Amino acid sequence: MKRLMWYIGCCMMPLYSASATYASPEIKSSSNNPIATGNAASLGRLSSTDYHAPTAAPIIANNLLGQVPPPPPTPTDTPTTPPATTPAPPSGSETQDIQNQLNELKNPPPQDNANTFQPKSSPAFSIFNPIGFGADKNLVFLSVSYQSRTRFTQTSDGEAGIGIGLGDAVNSIGAEISYSLNSFGSSAGFGSGAFNAKLHKRIGEDSAVAIGWNQFAKVQFGGGRNGNGASDYPNNSYYLVGTKILRTVDDINQPFSRLALTAGVGSGVFLPFDRNAPLDRGGLNVFGSVGVRVARPVSAVVEWTGQDLAAGVSVAPFDNFPLVITPAVRDITGAGDGARFILGASLAFNF
Repeated sequence: MKRLMWYIGCCMMPLYSASATYASPEIKSSSNNPIATGNAASLGRLSSTDYHAPTAAPIIANNLLGQVPPPPPTPTDTPTTPPATTPAPPSGSETQDIQNQLNELKNPPPQDNANTFQPKSSPAFSIFNPIGFGADKNLVFLSVSYQSRTRFTQTSDGEAGIGIGLGDAVNSIGAEISYSLNSFGSSAGFGSGAFNAKLHKRIGEDSAVAIGWNQFAKVQFGGGRNGNGASDYPNNSYYLVGTKILRTVDDINQPFSRLALTAGVGSGVFLPFDRNAPLDRGGLNVFGSVGVRVARPVSAVVEWTGQDLAAGVSVAPFDNFPLVITPAVRDITGAGDGARFILGASLAFNF
């Protein structure tokens, strides 16, 4: 393992709904931070010139055989030395420019590590919805979540997952492959879950788009304790999503410095839930999220999942350890059977 890497994500539902970036992004973004790239030598704009006095050609005796001394040199033959020239002092603007560059080298501006793959932790800007950014470059991510009760029951349950990001979303295409554990034994037999796939592409520093296919291959280990039988996640949920990060303040350490907007369209799990309707019915529905970086380690999120309204707070408690914790509430408006508390956490490592 090379080093810990941050992973923008919260895993309230199965792992496929986790938000990943890279960075960020808080798109990444490396060019969003004016870091001085010069060195001290490059600041020496003024150079001195060495002036060497020309040596006069010696007067050769033309009557040497007669042993007659040469005539004395005339004044025009006297070696002369041009007056030394002193380099002109730098102007006020040049002096100020040099001083500014020295100050940048000594005190570089703060780096925005939210959108670069640095060992910095960043809060999530999504709860359940997928986002345009994703994991790549051999980033392995883990998640676990808890629900105080599942929909239309009074039984609590948990979910977990594991996945890996491959490829390079900046220079080509990033890809995520994951397995989501849909239940800890309440809604379905323990270990029941499904595989998920996602392709994503960075567009510029602060935007990304992705297409995904969730629950494309299910694994079932019997019914759960609440008698629901098979998991209530639809098969073959497709989606197309885009995310844009707006920089309201250049310095990410300032409050309300980032605003993340996500919008997408999808089928299956993104369709309005009806307990009497087939899980695998057709059709498409819209979903979206709004995340605000309230402070560097905290973001607030409100989103429409396609089924209900959710709101929560995401916290990255450790600056150099990529743990993200997100408590939230789903079904605030009662579109299903009422509000449900959920709590999720995610972690990521780069190998």
